[in-house]
Amino acid sequence: MKLSRRSTLRTVAALATVAAAAGLAGCASAGTGSDSSAPIEFWGWAPGYKEAAALWNKTHDQKVQFQTIASGSAGGYTKMQAAVKAGNGPCLAQVGNESIPSFVLDGMLVDITKESAKYDDQYSDSVRSAMNVGGGVYGIPVDTAPMGMFYRTDVYKKFGIAPATTWDEFVQQAAAVHAADPNTYLSSYDPSSAGTWGSFAQQAGGTFFSTDGDAWKVTVDSPATRQVAAVWQKQLDAKTTKVEQSDTPDWYQEIQRGTIATAFEPVWWAGVLEGSAAESAGKWAVAPLPNHTAGEKSTGTSGGSATSVLKGCANVQGAVDFANWMSTDQGAMSILIEKAALFPASTPGQQNPALQKGVDFFGGQKIFQDFTAYAKTIDPHWQYGPLNTETNSAIKDAFTAAATGRGTLADGLAAAQKSVRAALTAKGLSTK
Repeated sequence: MKLSRRSTLRTVAALATVAAAAGLAGCASAGTGSDSSAPIEFWGWAPGYKEAAALWNKTHDQKVQFQTIASGSAGGYTKMQAAVKAGNGPCLAQVGNESIPSFVLDGMLVDITKESAKYDDQYSDSVRSAMNVGGGVYGIPVDTAPMGMFYRTDVYKKFGIAPATTWDEFVQQAAAVHAADPNTYLSSYDPSSAGTWGSFAQQAGGTFFSTDGDAWKVTVDSPATRQVAAVWQKQLDAKTTKVEQSDTPDWYQEIQRGTIATAFEPVWWAGVLEGSAAESAGKWAVAPLPNHTAGEKSTGTSGGSATSVLKGCANVQGAVDFANWMSTDQGAMSILIEKAALFPASTPGQQNPALQKGVDFFGGQKIFQDFTAYAKTIDPHWQYGPLNTETNSAIKDAFTAAATGRGTLADGLAAAQKSVRAALTAKGLSTK
């Protein structure tokens, strides 16, 4: 199986692999009635969704019209917001999981708890929880991005080590490898990567946000995040991890040479690696993330997206029915896997034949079968918050200071916590 190259999205606010598709004009009036005669309009930017909608239209009387718009961060979300406010938005839209809380606060999305309940058993608790804000359900999951440990088999063989099963073991291996060869690091540390920190926090059972009534509880600084901080602080103190910005040409050169031998990344990074370090083909494998407790099996995510119903949709149930079909139908999933290189969120989607093949770049390892197993261990307690940009900036600023010797990562967590709470208060949001 040959992977296509994917663009790299590294922040909590922009880590969705792909999501939905689009529509032509817009649903006429506000409300949540059921108008089964008018086409369901669907906006988005991901490749493959036009073909998925066309496949649905071949066998269903209720038609779906698709319109491609700019990606969310490039103006797509602004276009959606303007259309909903004007009363001519589409029924369905592609929304990254990280943007759902903000859309809910802006009054953009319809709570589909009732309409989607019959489909709950087709999704794991972890992917369904990403759709929840304040007790409501605001999307049908399309893709998810379980984390894994990508490692150089040749480097691991050279130093006589196997993939660590605990973080303590990994810290010990990092020290041993760097002592044996000062030019080789078992991993690198990017203090600007708030998304990776979110993934590690989720694996440890933590979350940066949760809701309590109408208030947001900020837990950027928590026992779970401090547990993660301790792992990386040990390596920073011992200088056994390379402090370097990831996803740069220089970083990929080191990845390709094997002087950085491990990367903790989501499933979609497999295609990025193949495109950015082609000369290292056949030297990579994937293993589960190390855990904090021996025998424990838990991982985090770094991305994901939903098909959400926008306010004003005249056929909410019909829109939800199509959204679920697109996320579970094997024909639709085959299209989206091929065109968009996504990893399905639904249980049926993860059984797609396209995910059962060996991948040449990884020496024939059936990595997507492995990621399917990892997906079953995603901790379900993670909650995205309403101010992703501000949260990312706070974490980046605090951790950059710590990584350059100005305080510790624990100090950084406390500073980021204070900054995020202040940002929420400045926006007029209640915090606890």
